Amino acid sequence: MATTLHLPLLLLSALVAFCAASESSELSSTSQEIVGGLEDADIHEEGVRQAIDYSVGVYNQENNDLYYSRVRRVLHARQQVVAGMNYYLDVEMGQTTCTKTQSDLSECPFDESQDQQRTFCSFQVYSVPWLHQISVTEYSCHNE
Repeated sequence: MATTLHLPLLLLSALVAFCAASESSELSSTSQEIVGGLEDADIHEEGVRQAIDYSVGVYNQENNDLYYSRVRRVLHARQQVVAGMNYYLDVEMGQTTCTKTQSDLSECPFDESQDQQRTFCSFQVYSVPWLHQISVTEYSCHNE
């Protein structure tokens, strides 16, 4: 009779151990990667580059400077998968020597004069590439 009780107890113990092990592996994998969570973005990836370029265009369109600005450096870039992609970009902007009457911003050198303030901006960009939609949903800038 003792032998007949050992087999069901052994099977029950194995089942409990299996369930505990599978639950802990699910918890560890979800803590490392959360679907829809923010993750660091590669600034060389095409979607991130488009978000940066679009943000610069909005910035230049909405400010009152006579000269174009462009990104000096990307401080931090994150992305979030939604019904499309959200990009969160922290950048340092720099004023160029090109007036806004010129057309090609990519060839404009930075104004390196000593009196230039450093401008830091945070942009939130929403992109739906398969619908060819992109918009800056929020941004703020400050000078130092």
